[in-house]
Amino acid sequence: MKNRNYKGFWALFLGLFVFALLFNSCEDDDEGSSAPMTITKVYLEDAQSSVPDREVTFARLGQTLRLEGSGFIGMEKVYINGYENYFNPVYVTDNSMLVSISVDVPTIDAPEEVRNSIRLGKGESNIFTYSFEIRASAPSITNISHTMPQAGDSITIYGVGLQGITSVSFPGDIVVTEGIVSDNIEGEFCKVIVPEGISDDGGSLLVVGANGGAYSPAYFNFKKGLYHNFDDVDNYAWASGIDNDDTPLTDVIPANGDGPKSQGGYHSFNVAGDTIATNADRRYWTNSESWPSALLDVIPGSTAAADCGVQMDIYVEGEWTSGVIRMIMADGSGTDRYSMIYRPWYENDAVVPFENPGYWFTVTFPFSDSEDYEGGTFSDVLASMVAASYKQSGPWFHNIGLPSDTEGEPDIVESTATDVKIYFDNLRVVPLNAPTYSDFPDDEE
Repeated sequence: MKNRNYKGFWALFLGLFVFALLFNSCEDDDEGSSAPMTITKVYLEDAQSSVPDREVTFARLGQTLRLEGSGFIGMEKVYINGYENYFNPVYVTDNSMLVSISVDVPTIDAPEEVRNSIRLGKGESNIFTYSFEIRASAPSITNISHTMPQAGDSITIYGVGLQGITSVSFPGDIVVTEGIVSDNIEGEFCKVIVPEGISDDGGSLLVVGANGGAYSPAYFNFKKGLYHNFDDVDNYAWASGIDNDDTPLTDVIPANGDGPKSQGGYHSFNVAGDTIATNADRRYWTNSESWPSALLDVIPGSTAAADCGVQMDIYVEGEWTSGVIRMIMADGSGTDRYSMIYRPWYENDAVVPFENPGYWFTVTFPFSDSEDYEGGTFSDVLASMVAASYKQSGPWFHNIGLPSDTEGEPDIVESTATDVKIYFDNLRVVPLNAPTYSDFPDDEE
C-alpha cells in the first residue's frame, strides 16, 4: 500500500513538473515575442579563416553571420535585402543567433528601401531593421581584351561580379577612377581607358567595385617577357607561306575606333586574302637559340606550366570558321608535339563563326595546354626547346578542323578552305598566376 502511494506521488509530481515547464515555456514565448530586438554587432563565421569569428561591416552571398544583440528569443523571420533567409532556432539565444545569407538574396538590384539591410521580425508589429552592407559573391577577372595596349586605348576587363566598378589600378600604382563603364546587370565586364605612365615591368590589374576587389593575372604590360615584335625586338629565323617574308606591315589597322590598334610593325598569315586549302599551313619561326634562357631572369624556372605561357596580339579580317593558330615551342617532333592551340570558332560543342571585335586583342597559350608540358614547369618548357631537333618556335596558321579524341575516328568538324586574314604581333612569355585578394588583408597578415 505504501509502495502504491509512493509511485502515485511521483507520478503526480512528474506530471505537475512537466505542466510547469510547458506553462513557463509558453510564458517565455509570450514574453519573447513581445520583447524588443536590437543588433549591436555582426560577425562573419568562417572556420577556414585565421579569424573564424570576425566582426564585420559587410558580408557576401553564401556566408554565415552571427548576430549579436538582444531580444532574439521568439524570432520568426529574418529578411536580408528584403529576401527571407533561413536560420536554425536551435542556435538562437536571447543575445546571439546564426543566419545564412542565401545566394538568392538580391544585392545592387534590391529595392532601395530594403537594400543593405537585415530585418528581424516577431509578428507584424515587432520589427527591427539594421543597416548592413550586403555584397554579391567575390568578383573575379577571367580575361583582358588586350594585355599590352598603348595609353589612350579602351580595353575591356571580363569576369564575374564586376558591377559598379569604381577604380582600376594599373602596374606602377596608376589608379583610374573616372570614365569606367561597368556591366551593372550581369557584372560580366567593365571598360576603362589605359592611362599614361604604366610600368613596363608589368603586373596585375586590380579592380574594385560594388562586390569588392579582384586581381587579374600578372601579365598586364609584361614587356620583360617580349621576345619578338617586328620592331626593336627581333628573333626572326624564317617563314613559310608568309607574305613578304620578314618585311613587316606598317599600315595602322584598324583606322578608326578607340580600341587597341597595330603597334609599329606586324605580320599576317594571309595579307592578300588568298584561299588557304584544307590541311595547309603557314608558318612563322623565331630563332629559339637566342631568347629562351634570358627569360629565366623574369619567370622563375620553377613556375608551374599552368602559371605561365605565351601571349600574342592578333587582328582578324573576315569570318573565321576553319583553322587554328598553333603555337609551337620546340620544332622537330611532329605537328602536335610541344604546341598549344587557339580555336575561337568552336564553342559549346558547336561551330560559331568568329568575327573580329573591331580592335587588336590578346590571345593566351598556357604551356599546360600542351600534353608535353602538363604538370611540368617553365624549366621543362625551356629544356624541350634546348633538346629540339630544330631550334625554332613560333605561331602557325594550320587549316585543320576539330579532330576526334579517338584515333581513327573522323573529325568532329571537318576543315574547309578559308580566306580569313589574321595579323599578329608582340610574341611574349608571361606569368598567368594572380595575387589573392582578401576582404580583410590587415587581419590576414
